[in-house]
Amino acid sequence: MSSEANKVQEPAPEPAAGADSPLPAPFTPQAFPLPLPSLEHDFRLVCNLASRVSVGPTPLGGQRNWIGISNGWFSGRWGSGVVVPGGQDNQTVTPGLSTHVDTNYLLKTSDAEPAYITVHTEGWRTGPQDVLAKLFDPAQADGVKPDEYKFRLYVHLETGDERYKDLCTGMWVASGARLGAMVVYDAYRIV
Repeated sequence: MSSEANKVQEPAPEPAAGADSPLPAPFTPQAFPLPLPSLEHDFRLVCNLASRVSVGPTPLGGQRNWIGISNGWFSGRWGSGVVVPGGQDNQTVTPGLSTHVDTNYLLKTSDAEPAYITVHTEGWRTGPQDVLAKLFDPAQADGVKPDEYKFRLYVHLETGDERYKDLCTGMWVASGARLGAMVVYDAYRIV
């Protein structure tokens, strides 16, 4: 074994005294700037929801709900088509009614020979408790404006279809809204 392989690596130099950052001076954002990501609207997803099934309290607090995806549609820069029935929204609702969502969908493109694309989203719906309470009642949810609460998600797409393989390495964030027994997401690709 060479003496180089056994050599203990010296720690990075300490930042200058009085500096605001604990980072070594050559790696502060000012000294080593990285490209700022931007967002491009990429697709919209609209789904009809089945009735909510209450699974019960979770061991760590909150209420677990299961909501099936009846059907839906999507349209975007890379294609369009339908949401295949059978997806699900697995929710955990906190005592303050903030809701963690974890959803799975299957998209079918409108190509002559359709492609199938899986969608996984995860995120939170938060806001004033009285507003969030209305979103659990489809009759009242239509009257809630999307800017009265926050519904933010990250989105992951996957497919084995070569025509859409670039979706497998993409990254998205989304903003959503609950409308009656429907949910609408606008997904923005991080570029």
